[in-house]
Amino acid sequence: MLNRDVVPVSTPNLIDQFLSRQQSLTAVERFSQKHEREEVPVQEKYYRDLIPLGLPAEGEQFSFEVDLDKCTACKACVVACHSLNGLDETESWRDVGMLTGGTTAAPAQQTVTSACHHCIDPACMNGCPTLAYEKDVATGIVRHLDDQCIGCQYCILKCPYDVPKYNEALGIVRKCDMCYDRLKAGEAPACVQSCPSAAISIKVVKKEASATTPQMIAGAFNSEYTKPTTTFRSSRNLPENLVAADQQSLKPEHGHSPLVWMLTLTQTGAGLFTILALLLLTAPSVSLPTLLAIAFSGLAVTVIGIGSSICHLGNPKGAWRAFLGLRKSWLSREIVIFGAWPPMAILVCGMLWFDFTALLPAVALACCLIGLFGVFCSVMVYADTHRDFWRIDRSLARFYGTALLAGSSISIAITAYLEPSPPGFLWGLFGLGLIAKTAIEISSLLPARHGDWSYAKKSALLQLGPLHQTLTTRWLLLVLGAAMLLLNPIVASLLILSGEWLARSLFFRAVAAPKMPGNPSSPTS
Repeated sequence: MLNRDVVPVSTPNLIDQFLSRQQSLTAVERFSQKHEREEVPVQEKYYRDLIPLGLPAEGEQFSFEVDLDKCTACKACVVACHSLNGLDETESWRDVGMLTGGTTAAPAQQTVTSACHHCIDPACMNGCPTLAYEKDVATGIVRHLDDQCIGCQYCILKCPYDVPKYNEALGIVRKCDMCYDRLKAGEAPACVQSCPSAAISIKVVKKEASATTPQMIAGAFNSEYTKPTTTFRSSRNLPENLVAADQQSLKPEHGHSPLVWMLTLTQTGAGLFTILALLLLTAPSVSLPTLLAIAFSGLAVTVIGIGSSICHLGNPKGAWRAFLGLRKSWLSREIVIFGAWPPMAILVCGMLWFDFTALLPAVALACCLIGLFGVFCSVMVYADTHRDFWRIDRSLARFYGTALLAGSSISIAITAYLEPSPPGFLWGLFGLGLIAKTAIEISSLLPARHGDWSYAKKSALLQLGPLHQTLTTRWLLLVLGAAMLLLNPIVASLLILSGEWLARSLFFRAVAAPKMPGNPSSPTS
């Protein structure tokens, strides 16, 4: 009879033996076994050959090298960069574009992957007002310091390769840093490690050689500006007529509305304080109420204009650091000058209000010069981006033309209401501003008839194409304002000021921004 109280002892089967043995292995031993079986990471032996074994020597730095023959536009590099760096949905630090060319009989196309070029003379770093960029001494990698950034986005305008990207959620700009921390640990950057055809690698290059390269690749901006270090190589004879696939794309640039308000109103304020100084120096018969009206109008538009620029900052709490870049950045200089201008304008208004005339002409002249120098800084902020539409001669005519046109029209309206008749030189200033504005804006449209492509032609086509309604309205307001100045100066000055606002909007939206070759149909470019 079977005794139910006795439980038979069974011999452990093979599975139980393996489970027991597995539990006794340490984590290091388990990883070692997997490595021996080539379970992880199989691709290490490949990416180890794609990164340098040591740091660059003196006069050298790290750079990206792209083998065009191997790039298939699979965008694995874009996905890996996006995932590993935790980028937002609309944020991309590496892009894939396309070049097209050749002949009808033998058409050619070439895909191009690109990220930050870690330039020898980085425009982003030179333009930043808060020193939120640094070029690593040991590696040459250009890094962005997120905690220093105020989100002014000037580096986006300065970079001719569309590298820095603005993150609205964080209110700052961010960019590729060649996966600096991974390289420091001996790991390849995300894009290098993820490329299935090993098209991207990290190389050590000599800075002198990179500085003498005229152009990295067809469709890219002239390398003399920032001296980028990325190398694109191919064993094939690529056609010389390759161009960016999106070269003919006419897409207006970002409008930057706060900056439109800032530029229009600060230039108007500079014009008003210039006219005030001229009245004090040359027209002593002008009544005190007229001088007060011009001074307070100048103060109002100046303060509103400068205040509106704060709305353009993603992180305005750090704006106090804007003086840090004074040595190199024109934006830093503009901020410092415009910061000193309102107190001087208030002093002028106070001296007029209390009828303290002893030093008034000298103080008004100083206020006028500060305003005019501030406008010059604004000119240089955009001229320093090396964009053709913002060239220094063109920006000088536009900005000082607005100061003359808007400042004189408002002064004419004020003096026509408070004086027997406006001083004659006001009409002369208005005419000078009108001529300058008309000449420069018409000249910006003439390249549309040129046969060869250029940045100037693209800006002209943008104005005559997608932005034609803004252009037409701007000219209509200017013509109506000039025609009505004798009949109703107040309405005329408002029309002219509105037209100048539209002109400054075109200044931003019609600029042809240089960038790396891209494909307009690609969601990642």
